[in-house]
Amino acid sequence: MIKEALDRKREDVAWSFIRARDVEGRHARLYKEALGAMLADREPVYHVCRVCGYVFEGALPEECPV
Repeated sequence: MIKEALDRKREDVAWSFIRARDVEGRHARLYKEALGAMLADREPVYHVCRVCGYVFEGALPEECPV
């Protein structure tokens, strides 16, 4: 879909697909990490950016990594 959007000179559409791909890749990693934590009987700490919704694990940073 990204290639087709670029072929049609629709960079705006391609950008949306690229961002969706990247975000879903991050979600997949978070699910795998959460499953690993559950199997290890460990309770991870997650934080969600109130501006963009970015989810990350560990200590609360001073600013969003995005």
